[in-house]
Amino acid sequence: MNPDKNYDILGKQLKTLGQKIRIDILTKLDNYNEPIPYSTLQKEVLGSNANSSNFSFHLKMLKNNDLIDSTDYGYSLSELGRQILKRILSIEEILNNQNKTIMIRTSKYSKEPFNINKIEEYLIKEGKMENISAKQIAREVEERLSKTKISYLTAPLMREYINAILLENGLEEVRHRLTRLGTPPFEVEQYFKNESLNPEQLINKLGSESSEQYLLLNLLPKSLADLYLSGEILLLNLNYWSLRPLSFYINTESILENIRDNRNDLKNLSIQFLEILKNLSPFISGDLVLGNFNSAYLSQFNNLTDLSNILTLLYPLFLEINLKSNDFRSHLTLEFSSSNQNQINDSKISIEDIFKVYLNLKTQYIKGDTNQISPTILFDYTCRDFTEKENYNMLSTISSNLNSDLIFFNGKTPQLLDSHCVNIKGLNEEKKYNNKIVLDKILINLHRISLDSRKVDDLFNDILKEKLSQVFDLFRLKKQLVCKRLESLNQWKNIKSRYINFNDPKLFDNAVKSISFFGLNEAVGYHCGIELDRIDTSEKFALNILSNMKKIIEERNNDENEFFSLSQPHNCNYVYESCEKNQFPDNYKPFLYTSNIIREDCNLPLDEKIQIFKKFEKFLDGGSLFQVKNENGKNNFIKLFKSISNSRLNAFLIN
Repeated sequence: MNPDKNYDILGKQLKTLGQKIRIDILTKLDNYNEPIPYSTLQKEVLGSNANSSNFSFHLKMLKNNDLIDSTDYGYSLSELGRQILKRILSIEEILNNQNKTIMIRTSKYSKEPFNINKIEEYLIKEGKMENISAKQIAREVEERLSKTKISYLTAPLMREYINAILLENGLEEVRHRLTRLGTPPFEVEQYFKNESLNPEQLINKLGSESSEQYLLLNLLPKSLADLYLSGEILLLNLNYWSLRPLSFYINTESILENIRDNRNDLKNLSIQFLEILKNLSPFISGDLVLGNFNSAYLSQFNNLTDLSNILTLLYPLFLEINLKSNDFRSHLTLEFSSSNQNQINDSKISIEDIFKVYLNLKTQYIKGDTNQISPTILFDYTCRDFTEKENYNMLSTISSNLNSDLIFFNGKTPQLLDSHCVNIKGLNEEKKYNNKIVLDKILINLHRISLDSRKVDDLFNDILKEKLSQVFDLFRLKKQLVCKRLESLNQWKNIKSRYINFNDPKLFDNAVKSISFFGLNEAVGYHCGIELDRIDTSEKFALNILSNMKKIIEERNNDENEFFSLSQPHNCNYVYESCEKNQFPDNYKPFLYTSNIIREDCNLPLDEKIQIFKKFEKFLDGGSLFQVKNENGKNNFIKLFKSISNSRLNAFLIN
């Protein structure tokens, strides 16, 4: 072809492309493999500032110069248009690089120039975008940056810039996957200023918040994460939720079996015993429950001096285990019971003597130190008749040590509680030691359901059934996440096979999965207009709630061969902490939610409270705890203890 004619064609094409909107049209078309309808193309190029007549004119000019093609399906880039656009973008890139280089400070603490290819890779790999879409967004990022006065960006700011463009393009899910985890600088500054946080607690808090964000943003489906964020359900230990089960129940004898060679060297045995506990501790977010602690271990000592010496060695390390998460909650629970003792020696030390030594030691270590958290004690109140005169001194000792860490349980029933009020005995009794995992405890907000159901019984039950179904889904997901995490760790494999005898291939399938609730009294008060302990109608409605929950849970267990159970709320601050995070709408912030079934300010006589509680107890076979305050000293404690123990409740707490 004649060179002069080529120059004429080039000049004509350059003149055609002399307006930016036409290059924008070519660029948009280049991102699609199929023709784009007129309306879609117009919206993509012009946004909300569409001008049909002018836009049609530009399309006509491009078509007349063979840069685009049109069919009944829309417009597409011609091969000539594609080749020319490629050259124009190359020239544009050369000019941009010559005029300005934007430097990025990376998360690896290095600096490097902006690279569009890395943006594309980032969107494809981490955002899981299609190649074409990633290319389109990367070009838009590059184009916008070229028009700014920015010469230096940090990696977090670069991500924010990309995320803003993703949102403008309606790509919310992609932006969701790319959200950076971490704590805002202002909150970090507040932690640094908080004199009550030691350095380890500060670092743990920052790491915990990232773990919580990862769970809610990346691991849980949006619908399930929203349940927590809206206050409809409550998840415990959010930072460890995807990493650990809640509790272990381990018969103390199954630990001692692994160190029998040291049975005659009691000090060395105790050191190894503690080492095993420390190895188990990182794999639970709640507590390690040592069943038969006194009968299998402490009863081996032949005199009170040896017992006192060993407990003096053990107790400081018990306190250390309890503080492992710096959350000021007990992470170790010890069972004191004389039932079914399997003593190695013919010890003459009684359970009363053992317990007195333990309580005296506890008083020495805990007195005046609010940072020390004593292990939770489960004391079998049926092992002696403590109301007889010869046992009066024992009750006197107990009355001076009342706290929320001392729970009395009925050793003649299969119920033994962990610190989260979950029944961890009574399943798979054919196993030698009946060791168990409590996978988790998830609580449903009954008050929220009552508000949403607008005092309509059938609607309340429908919403409750839906929430239970969602809780089942959460447990299924937790089991998958925890299994995936733990089963890849050699330390876990060693622990479960050697110390816990958890060789069951269906270990987590057979784990206890506790379903609970909060806001029961508030739900009943709103729905019926009066609290459950004040009128039969309210009590009946409350019992129907638990009856329906238990029925749905039992159906699920039968259909799926599962181990879901219904338990009572436990004595903790999780709900209050959730309030502080503004998790609950203003119209029903649950500042008064309690773990008690019966209100603390209820004026009914004790025996009537017990009778009401026993009605609820039969539905709460997954864990229940009757609580009462003693405000009138030692003599009143003995009176309370006698009345409650005669009722044969599953478990009770006097504080």
